[in-house]
Amino acid sequence: HLAVTVEHPDAPVGEAGQAIVHPRFRGHHLFPKMKTFAARRAEERGMYGLYSEATAVHPYSQRGNLELGANETGFLLGYIPASVSYKEIGEDRAGRRGSVALFYLRTNDEPERSIYPPAAYREAVLRVIAHNGLHRAIDDGPDADAPPDSRMSVDPRPDHNLAFLRVEEPGRDLNDLIRRRRRELCLRHVDGVFADLPLSHPATARAADGLSDLGFFFGGIIPEAHPTGGDVLRLQYLNDVDFEPSDVKTASDFGHELLALILQQREAFT
Repeated sequence: HLAVTVEHPDAPVGEAGQAIVHPRFRGHHLFPKMKTFAARRAEERGMYGLYSEATAVHPYSQRGNLELGANETGFLLGYIPASVSYKEIGEDRAGRRGSVALFYLRTNDEPERSIYPPAAYREAVLRVIAHNGLHRAIDDGPDADAPPDSRMSVDPRPDHNLAFLRVEEPGRDLNDLIRRRRRELCLRHVDGVFADLPLSHPATARAADGLSDLGFFFGGIIPEAHPTGGDVLRLQYLNDVDFEPSDVKTASDFGHELLALILQQREAFT
């Protein structure tokens, strides 16, 4: 079983996930066949691509994505609950949460876009954009002020004990708004808070420039996945999670370099 989840029927990208293979049929390379089929259907529908989360507890799922032509766009640390285990795969997380690698598989060429990454995350954004061959022009944003009020929703994920802050429009109050929501979520003992920002919104560069001071570090990019159009810049914050960098496995040189940059930001911003 493999599903592609879309936000709406005309969504330009979809999330490939919920992959399950019956134990009797393991070893028959069914996952690449299913994902190839899903990518072909996405191409026929005119979708730009499929994004997915591959466990980083081991490198095997990542290798499968790489063999299909997908590329890493980020790593989300502590994303998998500690209760999740992987049978027949040696692991020793000792009750710690696991991590995932973000992947993007292109099925049609995306449009050219201007993007406005905050300065603290620019290097990571540039590396992901270049490695994935996305046609993006980097801009600092206009000198005009952002709108006074941000539009943002909170999407809790109780099954993973996580929460997502979905920023539709960043305003001048964005740092204060995220600070308040982060505090509320931390008081509820949520393990991780992720902030999804519209990378093609001109106000993002300046409105989100202070989020590193709140402990948010780079998580990844999801191309063409923002509801208002363009890419999602996903930042992450860990709430006193027992995390061990050696638990995170990679499957390529670029994955190793990107993870090292993310871990460096985590140390610098938290």
